[in-house]
Formats: sequence, structure tokens, C-alpha cells
Amino acid sequence: MSSNNDLNHSLILTVLLLIAFATKSEESKQIPALYVFGDSLVDSGNNHYVPGEDPQNYFPYGIDFGTPTGRCTNGKTVADFLAIYLGLPFAPAYLGLSNRVITTGINYASAGSGILPETNNKTSFIMDEQIRGFERTVKEILPKGLGEEAVEKHVSESLFLVSSGVNDHFKNKTFRGSRKFASYLINEFKIRLQIFHSLGARKFFVNNVPPAGCFPSTTLHSKPIGKCSEKMNKRISFYNKKLLILLHELQTQLPGFTFVHSDLNKSIMEIRQNPHKYGIVEATKPCCPRSINGDLACHSCSDFCANRNTYLFFDDHPTERANQIYAIKCFIDHAICTPRINIRHFL
Repeated sequence: MSSNNDLNHSLILTVLLLIAFATKSEESKQIPALYVFGDSLVDSGNNHYVPGEDPQNYFPYGIDFGTPTGRCTNGKTVADFLAIYLGLPFAPAYLGLSNRVITTGINYASAGSGILPETNNKTSFIMDEQIRGFERTVKEILPKGLGEEAVEKHVSESLFLVSSGVNDHFKNKTFRGSRKFASYLINEFKIRLQIFHSLGARKFFVNNVPPAGCFPSTTLHSKPIGKCSEKMNKRISFYNKKLLILLHELQTQLPGFTFVHSDLNKSIMEIRQNPHKYGIVEATKPCCPRSINGDLACHSCSDFCANRNTYLFFDDHPTERANQIYAIKCFIDHAICTPRINIRHFL
């Protein structure tokens, strides 16, 4: 009986998304491109090109996408659902483009990266490098596809998704969140948003930091097993509260700066606290690997769950289903995105 209910729930969610996206398609054409920056929550394969990094380029990663792509989940990321909503193609990984000219958006995100230069700088394409990659895009790639005169207008009308900050809270695998650190990190993020603005970016879609205290890597070693680290989540909240203040501040300081603040943290917490409301059966253990022993890494030989749609986490990252629920809560229910995500908001 539960499998039929799960299937029905899946179909209902899919239909709602399709209706909403179809309704928005005409408006969405006015956003010419989606540029994506951040970490593993939105990486579309850049780490495949980072020396020494495990790029998630093997099944069961991508099993519900149809092929492994380097995404750190079984299917689509939140960036993919945003692209669908905007009526745009999925943004391809920047490091895999070579000399291809793309004018509908590019993904610069890299698993393990953060806002700070020192965050996993030997194993990821860090934020500063992502920004330099976008600068090259503006100066070298876009002029080839659009012409020099059209680049400034294109960039100002495009949407910039930035999803970063969780990895910065960990140094040498040790959590370091605090009020002082939150202030330091938010100031560093402010500098980088100002650089984006100086390069012509005007429209931002910004995710806050998810509740790492509820990630399987944390809860499967807690006592009792499955219990979130409230202390860790509270310290992450110091940064998240400052983030919304920062975005409002930049809106008053930088000409043309507009934003949507997306509460990814709230979305994951609500699913975890009310899993059955969303057809989720397992909100603590990862789908891959199913065993809670060892390093919790998902390898090509790992035993993984049969029904990813009933899991909140695929490995230490949300499943496609969790990302789909996020999309509905943002684009349809307007429960986690402020101001309400509306394409006209960016026009």
C-alpha cells in the first residue's frame, strides 16, 4: 500500500511542477540565462575536471537523471529545477565547455567549495576562481555569441544563483560556527557579491546555508542515532540571519541590485520534521550507502535504496525528491522564497 501512495504522491508533485512551469514559460523567456555559483548542492559536473577530486561520475549518482553527470545526487539539483522554471536548458559545467559558446547560462559551482579562499582550495574550484571564470565568460565567451554591444544587457537581465557557505563552516572536518565567524563570513560574501555586481550582475537568487546538523554524516554518529545537532544548526543560523540583512543592505547600496532569498534550510528541516507529509519514509539514513557503517561514502559498488523518492538524503546531499519538494515550496507554495519568486520581480 505504501509504495502505491508514494507513487501517487510522486505523480501529484510532478504534475504540480509541470503546470506551474508551463504557466510561467512565457514570462520566463524574459530571463535570458541562468548562471550558477556555489558548492555540491548545485554543482553540475565541474569537479570532474578538478585534479584528485571524486566527481560523482558513476552510478548510482545520476541514476534518475539518466546518466552520471557529476551531480552529487541521484537526479536533479535545485539549480536544475530553477532552470526548468525559467524555461532554460540546464546550465552546463564551465570547466567542461572548452571553446563552446553558451548564452543560456553556465554552471561554475564546485563540490567542496566555499565563500572563503581557503575552503577546500586544493580539491575544488573555489568561489574566487568561479568568479574569475565568469569574468572570462563576460569578456571572451559571450561576445562571440551575442556581440560586444549586447553583453552588458544580457548579463543585467540574467539570473545569478549563488548557493554557498556550508563548507566554510568546517575546517579540517571540524565545525567552526560562531557569531564571530558568521560576521566574518558574511563580510567575505558581501565582497564577492559586490564583485558580481561590478561585472554587471543585477538579479540574484541566493540560498541560505542548509542544516548541516541534520546531515547523515552528523546524525548517524549522534546519540541517539538520527538526532540532529541543535548546537550546530543554531550556529549556522547566526550566518543565515545575517544573510537576509546583507541582501537588503546591498539592495539599498548597489544600483539595480534585486534578489530572491531562498530558505533552503527551512525546506530541509520541514521535510525532516514532517516526512510523511511529503511521502518521505526515511529522513535520517542516506539512500547510498544503505549501510551506516564506514565512511558513509557512496561508491559505484555501494548498496543503495531501491526507491529514492522515499528518502530525504541520497548520500550527505538531498535526493532529487527533496530538491523537487524544495522547488514546489519556492515556486508554487511561495513558502521559502522571499520576495515571492515571480519572474516579473526581476523585470
